[in-house]
Formats: sequence, structure tokens, C-alpha cells
Amino acid sequence: MNDTGGVFQIDMTLERVFDTLTEVPTFPEVVQKALALLDDPMATMADVEELLRYDQAITANILRVTNSAHFGLPQQVSNLQTALALLGTDQIRQILMVSASLPYLSRPLNGYGLTARELWAHAIGCAVTAEILAGELGHGEPSLPFTAALLHDLGKIVLDLHLGIRLEEIRLLVERERLPFDEAEWRVLGADHAVIGYELLHQWNFPPGICRAVRNHHDPDLYVQDDLSAIMALSNILAVSLGMGVHGDSFRYRIAPDLAERLGLSGESLDRCIARSLDAFYAARDLVGLVPA
Repeated sequence: MNDTGGVFQIDMTLERVFDTLTEVPTFPEVVQKALALLDDPMATMADVEELLRYDQAITANILRVTNSAHFGLPQQVSNLQTALALLGTDQIRQILMVSASLPYLSRPLNGYGLTARELWAHAIGCAVTAEILAGELGHGEPSLPFTAALLHDLGKIVLDLHLGIRLEEIRLLVERERLPFDEAEWRVLGADHAVIGYELLHQWNFPPGICRAVRNHHDPDLYVQDDLSAIMALSNILAVSLGMGVHGDSFRYRIAPDLAERLGLSGESLDRCIARSLDAFYAARDLVGLVPA
């Protein structure tokens, strides 16, 4: 009887979590539209400017990045049109995604023992690592791995907000049995933060490939099924192992042989990606300048 009651309670808890997804503020529509324009061969940068010029926060971030020491411009850029021309499409995508994601990734996850800075740094670290892996592998659209990796832990935010004492139960299981959080989540809830993140991104109408990569990134049976999922999984493993925004958990993450085989990465290629990822992580952290205190 107690076991049945416990299962019923877990199911009801998980059901409430799914119900609350509709309460999470939706991903900014202006960013979704701007990303679509950047992918539209018929659209122009003038179309992008016309859309973004009315969003003060995004315009300010674009101008701030353009005027950073990274670009070393002889004079300050004060208008969006010039900034967009100087940045180029890939950098614009990144600034849009980072600006739009900041509200979701700038609060501490107490249930997971993560500060806001750690959460944000891990998201940035995964994103730049995924982009570098995609480039090394010749993936056609490096912006997709970047986006998937930046948003891969959204499910943790939802669980941290709504699970309360059940999340403490998960955390105790992690400490007692030295499990990764995703395994403990499955044991307690019957789902993990990757499943929750998938559902949230699906509701926000993100491309199916991004949703699938977020869903698969902890599941060895699933993340070897397609390149984007494999890149997402490997970028997360590398970011954790390299200490990008996390601590004390790296020993639980190893690169499975079939994951490296799926991507066709040699040891030399992997070492090169790791070195470039660390450089890109520190550069992005300084350049973006949005990491919460």
C-alpha cells in the first residue's frame, strides 16, 4: 500500500510539473522572429534591424558587444544598423540567444546546489563547446548546437521552482549513492530535467532537432541516434569535465566509446576541441559580460 501511494504521489508531482510549464514566460517572440529572418535567404539585414530596433535591451546588448575591446574599433558605434553590419550573422545569433536566455539562467538553483553564476557559466561553456565540436565535425548549422547547448538545462529551472521537498529527496539520493542528478531524477520522479526541458522547448516552438537534442543529452541509448544529440551530449560532458560553471561532479561523466565513435572524433581532434573550447569559454564569458554575480 505504501509503495502504491508513493508511486501515486510521484506521478501527481510530475503531473503538476508538466502543468506548470504553461506558466513559464514564453521565449521572446522578437528573438524567434529575428532568428527566422537570419535563416531566411530572402530576408535582409535591414529586415532584422527593423524588427530589433524596438527592443531596447537587445539593441543595448548588440551595441555593447560591438563596442567592446574585443573588436578594437577606432570609434564608438551608436546605431543598430552599423553594429549589425560589423557583427555578422553568427555573432548576431549568439547575442540574440544569450540576451533572450539570461532571464531564465540568472537565478540560483538551490535544489541543485548551483549559483546563478555557475548555471550561466555552464550554459555558456556548453554552447561554445557545442559550436566548436560542430565546426570540427563539419556540421552544417553550428547555430543549432549552440542554441541547444545554451538551453539544455532549462528543465532544471522548472524542477527547482516547483518540486520543493521532492528535489531535496533527489539531492539526498545523489549524495548517498553518488549518482548523477539525472539518474536520481528518474528514480524519484520517473523523468528527468531533460524530458522537462524538451516539453518546454516544444511548447515554445523550437525546431524539433533542438528539442530532441535537449531530450537526449543524458541518455546513452538516444544521444547516439543523431549528430545534434551526440554533439549536445559530448559538449555537456566536456563542459562538466572542464569545470565550466560546475564543481565536484566531473568524475561521474565519461565519454562513452560509442559516442566518440558516432561522431568520428579522433583523440587528436578531441584534444584540439578541448583546447579551443576553453579559450572560447573565457573569451565568451568576458565578451558577453552578462554573467550574473
